[in-house]
Formats: sequence, C-alpha cells, structure tokens
Amino acid sequence: MVSNTYPYFESRENVQLDSKLSVLDRQVAHITIGCRRITRKTIEDLAIEKYRLCGKGITIKEVQERFSLRKAKVQRSLKHFHRNRTLFTAGDLNSQGIYLIQNTNPQQYFPAAIKADILENLKKRSSVHVRPTGSNLSNLSHISNHSNCGNALSNALENQKAQSFLDVLIHLPFVPLHIHKLQLMLSMDKKYYQTLTNKAEPINRSKRHEENIGRRHVTCTFSPKGRVEIAIRSSDTPFKLEYDDDLAILFSFSGQVRDRLIYLVPDIRERGVPQITEWILKECDLNRDVEIDEKCQMYLPDIQLKYAGQVFRMYIKSLHDRSVCRVEKSLTLDLPLARALDSITSPSKEINDLKNIVVQLGQKIDSLSKQ
Repeated sequence: MVSNTYPYFESRENVQLDSKLSVLDRQVAHITIGCRRITRKTIEDLAIEKYRLCGKGITIKEVQERFSLRKAKVQRSLKHFHRNRTLFTAGDLNSQGIYLIQNTNPQQYFPAAIKADILENLKKRSSVHVRPTGSNLSNLSHISNHSNCGNALSNALENQKAQSFLDVLIHLPFVPLHIHKLQLMLSMDKKYYQTLTNKAEPINRSKRHEENIGRRHVTCTFSPKGRVEIAIRSSDTPFKLEYDDDLAILFSFSGQVRDRLIYLVPDIRERGVPQITEWILKECDLNRDVEIDEKCQMYLPDIQLKYAGQVFRMYIKSLHDRSVCRVEKSLTLDLPLARALDSITSPSKEINDLKNIVVQLGQKIDSLSKQ
C-alpha cells in the first residue's frame, strides 16, 4: 500500500483556519487561472485541495474567482458535476439519514473521489447520527414523547446492524479472494551486506531500504548474516487470487522487487539474489471485500475473533471513493512462495475455512444483538 498521509485526517484543532477564507491560495491548488472551460479533473482537483487545506467544500464564489467566469456559468458547471456525482453536498448525505456535515450558505461541494475517506474522517471526529432504513420518521417523532423512545431507536439501529452484517455474509462467498501484507524472506551471501550504503540500525545492525513500486510500498531489510526480509504493504491494492492471470501478476510484481534487489546489492551477473521460486512466504493476510453503502460505513462495528489458532477480522475499509466491509484472515505459512500460494488457493480448504468464518461471525452477531 502506498503510504499517503493527508492533513485533512488530522484533528481540526491542528488546522488553523481563516474565517474570511473564500478563495484558495494559488500555491496550494495548482489550477490554471483564467481557464474558460471547467473540466471534471480540474474541479475534482480543486475540491480535493480545498478539503485537504481546511476540511471544507468548494463554493460558487471560489470557483468563479478561480476560473474568472460568470456566476451563471459556474452554477451550471457545479450542478452538472453534482448530477454526474463528481461532487456531493451535505444534502446528499442528509437524504440518506447521515448528519455529519451541516448545510451551509453558500452551498459547499465535496469531492466524491475521496468520499469514503471524508466520511471516515468525520466518523472518527463526530458522534454519528444515522436514522434506521425504513423507519417511519413521523411515528418516531410521536414516540419521542414517551419514555421508550430511546429503546425503540436503539432496537431499530441494532436490527439494522444485524441485517447489514447478514447481507455482508451472504455476499461474502461470491467476492474474489485477495492477498496483502506479504512478509517474504530469502538468503544471500554476507558479502552483499557490505556493499549497501544504507545506514545500519544501532541495535541489530540491519540495513533498510524502502520505496514505492507502483501503488505498493516495499521495505527490504538486510541482515549482516545475509538474511533479507521483504515486506509488501498493499492494503488498499491487494493482489487478487481468483484466476491464473492474477497469480501471474503477483509473480510479475515479485520479479520487479527482485530487480530492485539486483540493483541495490549490486548483483550484475544475477548470481547472488535467489530466484523467486526460492523465496519463503512467512506471513500474509487474506481478505474478501464486500462493497457497502455510506450508511453501513457509518455504524457497522469492527469485529475480531480467533478460530483454530488463527485471527479473523471484520472491519470497514475506506478505499477513497468507496467503502468495503473486509473479512480478513492472518496466516503464518513459512513455505516457498509458489507452494504457499497453491495451498491458499486450494478450493476445498478455502471453502471450509470460509464456512467456519461465517459460522463464527454469525455467533458474534447474535451476541452483539443480545447486548
């Protein structure tokens, strides 16, 4: 996973806002001034930059001054991008029963490209107020005059949670299996350690190299004794394990990592860095992702349980423009990479494990509903 640290995920207390701020700093949002046509990319970039700057959406006046256009043209453009879901407003969330952003005057428009991230950020900082789907709001208003109003709302939300969990479990067997957080190990001659110019750690004297390969982050740790540990972080971009082509992509990526090692050591004749077939997969996480809507993202809790010496997790994962409910299993394998992947993709074993996970999660849901 490529590590992205956005300032808008920080607490609002750490962000200094100018109450008179209406136009973005030109050095912050690199948008061409005087552009006569607003494209989807430019408006999306502008909205993302504004939210990262101060946690707010863009307004008509800001866009008008940024692009030097008439107000009527800007209004039409924003309405167009709102209709095609490039942008969203507080009213869109309110219509779903999610009250995390208040309507403002002037209207603020937020980038849908990072909608899941925005909701996750607001969820962590605010008390989530979500009305249960299918509730009769007029009846709930009438019930509010009675002492059992709190119990009625609580029961409705708990039933909604249970139903959402059930929907996720029903769809779980039909979504593809993925793998991420790979921990690999290989051995090299100790002489290659001496060729590395990286600074050694003070305790174990290991040398570390980190870089991004595509959208994934790779860390290589070299031991003085010749052991090399490779950590591939790819939580946002896990490798799919559904077809043979998917395995080919994973091996191709491993080949890219091997090329980096050959360059780092250096190993010009390719005699020191072992072939991928000799690499050992020590640990990994397997996951299945079920896409969910914004309301489920707001109130579904995280669950962790242990079964047969393994750890299973069920949690909400934000993938920037969408959210998924991820069911995840951590594995300790200590097998050559090819054999490890073969054992993981074995249909009978995977089906049995999945059935056991569903049973365990179902029991967990029942216990939560009775609380």
